[in-house]
Amino acid sequence: MSLPPKRQAPSPKVVRGTVGLQVGRTRADPDELVVSRRIVGGEPPPGVGAPGRSRLDPRRLLDRLLASDAAVLGLLLAVAAALRLPGLETRGRFGGDQGVDMLVLRSLTQDGVIPLLGPHASVGAFHHGALYYYLLAPAAWISGVEPFAVVVEMALLGLAAVAATWWMGRVIGGPTVGAIAGLLLAVSPAAVDESVFIWNPNPIPLFAAIAGGAAWMAHRTGRARWWVVALAAAGAVAQLHLLGLTLFGPVGGLLLADIWAARRAGDRARLRSVTRGLIGGMAVVAVLFLPLAIEELQSGFLELQGLAAYAGGGAAAPAIDPVERFVIVAFRVIGWPFVGLVTDAPVPATLAVAVVLALVTWQAILGRGGSGRAARWLGASILWSLAALTVAAPTLATVTPGLPNDHYHTFVDPFLVVAAALAGVTLARGGARVVADLADQRLAIPAADAPTTSADGSPTVAGTRADAAARVLLGLALAIGVVIALGRQPAPDPNGGWPAVRDGGARIVATTGDGDMGIRYLPVFEAPGDITFGVVHAGGPVSFDGYSRYLIVGCDRLFEPVLLATCGGQAEAEWLPRLVGAGTDVGAAQLVQRFDLSPRVSISIYELGRRFDHAMGPLRRRS
Repeated sequence: MSLPPKRQAPSPKVVRGTVGLQVGRTRADPDELVVSRRIVGGEPPPGVGAPGRSRLDPRRLLDRLLASDAAVLGLLLAVAAALRLPGLETRGRFGGDQGVDMLVLRSLTQDGVIPLLGPHASVGAFHHGALYYYLLAPAAWISGVEPFAVVVEMALLGLAAVAATWWMGRVIGGPTVGAIAGLLLAVSPAAVDESVFIWNPNPIPLFAAIAGGAAWMAHRTGRARWWVVALAAAGAVAQLHLLGLTLFGPVGGLLLADIWAARRAGDRARLRSVTRGLIGGMAVVAVLFLPLAIEELQSGFLELQGLAAYAGGGAAAPAIDPVERFVIVAFRVIGWPFVGLVTDAPVPATLAVAVVLALVTWQAILGRGGSGRAARWLGASILWSLAALTVAAPTLATVTPGLPNDHYHTFVDPFLVVAAALAGVTLARGGARVVADLADQRLAIPAADAPTTSADGSPTVAGTRADAAARVLLGLALAIGVVIALGRQPAPDPNGGWPAVRDGGARIVATTGDGDMGIRYLPVFEAPGDITFGVVHAGGPVSFDGYSRYLIVGCDRLFEPVLLATCGGQAEAEWLPRLVGAGTDVGAAQLVQRFDLSPRVSISIYELGRRFDHAMGPLRRRS
């Protein structure tokens, strides 16, 4: 007798509105339709799909674009470059902080002085990591310590951050999520601003996105090398700013969850892999912090003492309720990648924060499968970061107009844009979820979205209409967000940036000749790094710790309310005795020249009757 025919799996069918995607069944639930994300063909089988659909149909073109990683990434980088590169030399500010950084890079690349510490923190008696200087050293060395070349490298790091955010979104949520996340960062006014001037927090989003994407890849694949990459990138974030240590929370939390799951399942192979990744990653982190360790051993742990003093109450927190401070910090951090500083655009910031909070909270609570787990991890990472910043960085609750605003919280930016993109795409797909099968990464279509029939037996497309409405809503929200971001792009530096400082330094040297000079700023807590580097760049002899013939006084008009005097004469005259020190005949000082370095800074050149001990002291930067 003949055997009954074997039950065959249903033949693949192309889903309506998609190209090159197949419908199949999950092993867990044979009645559950799934759409494979793998590209299985350039064209659908004959007779399948919407009748008469043109090859130029926008949806078909979009599907093909998203199917090509190279095309998506190229388009994102083109948009990012168009917003960052034009007029780069004059777009970014060049103040005292940037001048101090360039002086350190000059000592590193031309004098061979290897820095063991990074920039001085704006609060407390401690420094950030030296990786920042090593990162910018190639551009400084190739160009002969030209600031414009260093800014170009900073812009390239900004482009790399867009690519890394696209990759992070792609490995977490697929091509569409990656494309949207990359677009959001490409047009982000804050991210553009971070790409056009020199400052240690600016490269943070690049390494944060690498850390986030690598951690999720490690969680998905169980491979040790991804944990090494994730921990190393998190260590780089901590090097760029000590508050970047917060990023070890999300990365370490996911790693510990993997260890816990492997132990419960008795998966010794995965447990060994995670352990190897942990050991390798922490070894790389130890190498990154090796210069700091050497400095600590040489100085008797001064950095640790300064950090402990700050943590023990060295910084005064704003006199507001902790809950209120948390709300302010959350509002500022969440709105940053979408509109920039929230106080400059309160209405767009409120809209962006409300939409992002609603989307991410919705998916974190109701999400199922792989996308639900990803949303909960991203949401928990954001919440952890906000809580940690509220405690460790209370200054985020205040904004100082006219100064570079602290944005060391930018390690949260990739998590925010990826979480928003993931939730938006999930909503547009009718609440679809990723099946918990890491091998094929398939997208399950809930049965509720399948076509049904009405009371008279005719087919209904209510689910289709709901999905279409969700897609339109997502597209509209994305378009509005892009338009707002494009309207918030940073303007060129009103003070002329590096070219103004370069011309000012050359003018000072032309006036003083070969006479050595001391350089001071008013108010005295400002670092005169910009003027100092401008003079050094022009070949002028600057005396840092000895006697000088000339005194160069820069006066910052932004701080005239603090000085209780106006720059350009009054403030300089009142502060001159304190600048030259006791024992110097101030009456013998002659004003050689006074001019405006920029609309904000006035320069006064004094020649003294004899050399004076200006006691310039160490240059400090705000970081």
